[in-house]
Parts: sequence; structure tokens; C-alpha cells
Amino acid sequence: MLNVSAPYPHAGSTAYIDDIDCLGNDIVRKVRIIAHKPEDLVLIGIRDRLAPREAASGNRTVPLSSLRETERPEQHQSEHLSQPSGRTRGPRSTGAKAGERRR
Repeated sequence: MLNVSAPYPHAGSTAYIDDIDCLGNDIVRKVRIIAHKPEDLVLIGIRDRLAPREAASGNRTVPLSSLRETERPEQHQSEHLSQPSGRTRGPRSTGAKAGERRR
């Protein structure tokens, strides 16, 4: 009875949030919404504990907009990540000075 999931985004439902682990790696965590708070904030319980001492109780208050229903991000959110940054264009990409050819 306690393990029954509610529909997203109600209290008791499962959601996913982007996070950073203790080593600085980007990860997606599975969380459970515990309660709604004022100003579109929610109290979540972190279900997958990679490092037990990351948070004191495993609970956090986060904006509702930072949660999503599926593990994979929506298509429109990841579009800007697939475009090249442009930082490797030009003569400095090989470490050469302007006018110099280095391989």
C-alpha cells in the first residue's frame, strides 16, 4: 500500500531530475515527490543514493520545473546541446599561431 505510485506531478509520484554526483559527473536521479510547497516548490526524496553522505536526509526542496516525468529529457531541451559550440573553429584549433601551419 505504501509503494503505490500517484500520477505525475502529485505527491507520491516518481519523477526524474538532472543532478551532479559527488565526483562532479552529470547524472539523472530518480526521485519521489513527497509534498508540494508554496511558490511552485516541491519536497523530493532521492531514491537512488550513489553517495550516502551527499545530503543529510536524502530530501531536498526544488522547483517543480526542474522535475520531469521521463528519464530522458524532452526533445526541445536537448536541441541546444547537440549544436557545436564553435570553439574549435579557426587557426587556433591546432595550436598554431596565425599564418603558421602545425600538424
